[in-house]
Amino acid sequence: MQLMREKGLMIKGKVIKGKPMKELTSLKIGGLADLFVIPEDSDDLRVVLDFCARNKTPFLLIGNGSKLLVRDEGFRGVVIKLGNGFRKIQEYEEGVIVGAGVDLPTLINLTAERGLSGLESLAGIPGTVGGAVVRNASAFGEALSERIVWVKVMDTNNSGFILKREEINFGYRSSLFLENKNLVLTEVKLRLFPDKKEKIILRVNEATRKKMQTQPLSYPSAGCIFKNPPYYSAGYLIQNTGCLGMRVGDAQVSFQHGNFIINKGRAKASDIIQLIERIKKRVKEKFNITLEPEVEII
Repeated sequence: MQLMREKGLMIKGKVIKGKPMKELTSLKIGGLADLFVIPEDSDDLRVVLDFCARNKTPFLLIGNGSKLLVRDEGFRGVVIKLGNGFRKIQEYEEGVIVGAGVDLPTLINLTAERGLSGLESLAGIPGTVGGAVVRNASAFGEALSERIVWVKVMDTNNSGFILKREEINFGYRSSLFLENKNLVLTEVKLRLFPDKKEKIILRVNEATRKKMQTQPLSYPSAGCIFKNPPYYSAGYLIQNTGCLGMRVGDAQVSFQHGNFIINKGRAKASDIIQLIERIKKRVKEKFNITLEPEVEII
């Protein structure tokens, strides 16, 4: 809070100087952030965004950090994680209106209990709703964007507005929010479908079981490292270039799933980046396909 006071600003939420990013990412990797801020509500968020705009300070909005690789040098700017005011879930007749800070597993469990179907395929994805929208999370052929009616957004001009689904430019693992980092997603309206609670829970459990069988969940990771190119899965390409088990320091290509790089203990961002480049080189040489990272390097 002191740093915000020094600039003549105060928020209800938390402000921490020199926060280790390895504590905020699923890979457990990353140097220090200059400032880590948890705005409690929309008023707090406006103050923080105004602070960044006036001081020309870069900011990074994060969810659960499950698709981020933060470099060992850390982040020179303000890292923002939405607080409790952005973790509300409101039901309406055809679905839910949900804060961007809600954990996706929490939302899936709640909608299953309420007999609302449409999110089951995403079970087991560890991110927040906001992060899932930004990267258009998908699994088993179903994408979150298919359920979106509109989203609420705030920008660095402190303007709050609504974007309809067709305005968000959704693509495979992409959206408008990856292209324009000055837009902060705060709330999402999802259209879901009534079904029997027992059937929905069975589908959630089945999706979770499949992920547990095929993914190395006992080590820190960022999920799939690469996007799937057309006609192939990245995991298949990586496996068939002999990359399974390839290691740089404590970063290792998983034997269980070729598209996962796991942190065996003390991996550095530089280890992961070096491993990514080695994988890309091998796949390019054998298949003439250039893999594109799905993880965002900060």
